[in-house]
Amino acid sequence: MKKGIFIFTLLSIISCNTLNQESVLYSNSMGLVEGSPLINDYGKTVLERFDAPLGYSRVAVSSNTFGDYLRTLSLKPEGTLVQFYNGKTKPNNNVYVSVVDMPISDKNLQTSTDSVMRLISEYLFQMKDYEKIVFHADKQKLSFTDFANGDHSRAKFNQYMDFVMERVSTPSFCADLKPVKLDEIKVGDIFVQNTQPNGHAVIVVDLVQNIRGEKLFLLAQGFQPAQEIQILANPNREDISPWYHLKEGELLTPEWRFMTSDLMRFKFLQD
Repeated sequence: MKKGIFIFTLLSIISCNTLNQESVLYSNSMGLVEGSPLINDYGKTVLERFDAPLGYSRVAVSSNTFGDYLRTLSLKPEGTLVQFYNGKTKPNNNVYVSVVDMPISDKNLQTSTDSVMRLISEYLFQMKDYEKIVFHADKQKLSFTDFANGDHSRAKFNQYMDFVMERVSTPSFCADLKPVKLDEIKVGDIFVQNTQPNGHAVIVVDLVQNIRGEKLFLLAQGFQPAQEIQILANPNREDISPWYHLKEGELLTPEWRFMTSDLMRFKFLQD
């Protein structure tokens, strides 16, 4: 994720799986995104734009939680292309179906795990829960309250996010997470791999379930170079895209291959 030399603590090794870099990049999903009856073109949030497939209903989330925040993320108009940090656009070769309406820095910083950090930080900032906005770079604690020194303005928060993204690596990001059993998945959980030189992470932004207990979920990601956060298509199951079926084994996303054992959660979030 970031250039530099990092000490791999026992905690970071336990926290995220490490696989050979060549084994995780997945690029066999080229082709334009097809229209889906599950997508409401005029929906302005995750909840409004993506219908649950027939027989499924949304898993309940409490109000004012991180899960509630993700489910109500504002989205740009349907058909909008992802912008890179430099203003250029990312072609949509069946990678994403929507773009999160959240401006990014003009620096090449908000890539993969950075995008997940941005989402949790935006939620905590909105809730004015400033003391919980804390990440680690190796063994160094990077606290928003320390950085802000009493200035909790949006401008200061944006400066802090650039500061953090420049310093936090995938291994140190993983040290702030804990493993989650697949059947305990929640909105806000993260699939993450700690690979070198660049790891990757995607985050669950919505979850539905049928009467048999089968679950489907939506994923969002950032990627390299730094770019806007996007809701991923599911090129492997066009019948339910953009939803993904929860099952043990491989999780094939448009630009990365995870294992379901890669599922993690921020330690400070309630179970």
